[in-house]
Amino acid sequence: MTRRDTRDYALPVLIAATALLASSVLYTVWPEWRGRNEPLHSAIEALGALASVGMARVLFQRGEGPQRTKFQALALGFLSMGLLQAFHAVSPMGNGFILTRGVASLMGGLGFVAACLPETDRRWVAQKAVFWSIAAGSILLGVASLVFPESFPEMLRNGEFSPTAVAPKALASLLFFGASIRFFVASRRSGVPDDYLFACLSLLFALAELMFNYSRAWDSVWWFWHLVILTAYLWVLAYLSHDYLQTISTLRLALMHTKRAEAALRVSEQELRDALEDRERIARDLHDGIIQSIYAIGLSLNACRRVIGGQSPPAVQQLSEAIDDLNVVIRDVRRYIGGLEHRVSSPEEFIDSLDAIVRMMGRDQAQGFKLTVDAEAARRLNSVQAQHLLYIAKEAMSNSMRHAQAKNGTISLKLHNSHVRLRVEDNGIGFNPSALPHQGQGMRNIVKRSQKLGAGCEIISAPGKGTQVIVDIPVEDKDALP
Repeated sequence: MTRRDTRDYALPVLIAATALLASSVLYTVWPEWRGRNEPLHSAIEALGALASVGMARVLFQRGEGPQRTKFQALALGFLSMGLLQAFHAVSPMGNGFILTRGVASLMGGLGFVAACLPETDRRWVAQKAVFWSIAAGSILLGVASLVFPESFPEMLRNGEFSPTAVAPKALASLLFFGASIRFFVASRRSGVPDDYLFACLSLLFALAELMFNYSRAWDSVWWFWHLVILTAYLWVLAYLSHDYLQTISTLRLALMHTKRAEAALRVSEQELRDALEDRERIARDLHDGIIQSIYAIGLSLNACRRVIGGQSPPAVQQLSEAIDDLNVVIRDVRRYIGGLEHRVSSPEEFIDSLDAIVRMMGRDQAQGFKLTVDAEAARRLNSVQAQHLLYIAKEAMSNSMRHAQAKNGTISLKLHNSHVRLRVEDNGIGFNPSALPHQGQGMRNIVKRSQKLGAGCEIISAPGKGTQVIVDIPVEDKDALP
């Protein structure tokens, strides 16, 4: 926020000079004029009481940290001032009538001065006991002014205010002037609008209290300082209105965001519903189509095994292994359908699963893969990493068997520079890596799985030079399999 220009202080200086000049003229030109109008006076004081209590409520709800105690100090001042002004507004003319107004001004001045203290010196204002003491004290004094109006010290003497009446107003004037200076200084340093507002309010309050000291009940100066303080209260009401409108604007904006969020949630719910329906459809298709087809193939192979009988034991053995492999495939597909994808739970299970994949894919193939696994590297993997590496190894071997025309290959898992490195290598015909985006889904799946793990993936190949698939997974001990 930008700092305030000196022109921003011209308005309060002009108001102060005009008010003092006008009150001096009234005091000189119409010293004997009196205009007693208790209903009008009560209306002005009631408006001030309403504005003060409203301001206190807003300030109690604002601020965090050091600002919180500043606002609470001001809130206590406005609260006490508002409560006492409310009793002053309904009190008949007399000692209690004047005393409640003087104490209201004094409490307001003390609240403004407390707000100017260092944060460490005003922490007491945040205590609930302080709040209830000030509120209860203000109400008790107000009630006493109504019930026992003449039991207080003499406030009027020969038509003029006594020293007892002037003293709290004079002290309040000094307190408000001091607070005004401090708030103007703070506003100039920070540029915070609230400091500027409180500086102007305390200046107007100080001018009104100063004019009281040379006024008489119902004379022109007496009404004029009421006009000055009414201006301050109108300023307070404008502030409250702005705060209210800002709150309404914020609520409308929040409501708009809520409606947008609800609309987005409805879309997400529909997308989730569609996804679940697709999942159910895929599950039905897998169960009624692929699983049944695989099962039928298994039955055919089993029939072939019975026909061959003892004629060719190696063929029977291969058919039995093929049937077992089909059963494993059916089991895996059923797990996918039920959302029960198997997770590797130990290094030994990972090594056994990798070995099983190598043995299963090497059956009836001229190509063979040699497996080398470092047990420490396997231990560094977590369950998710191990599962993805099994898929990557299986996909890489499948590509080598179907497309590479390789004679042999190797699979290795070892530690490499704080990474676990999986390398699948063959001596097949190779391909041009620049054509990778146009390769089959298998190679793209390898890259995507590596990205999902945050792993580095390198595919090295050239026509006639074979192919290497290298996946480097960064690992930490906390992620390791048990």
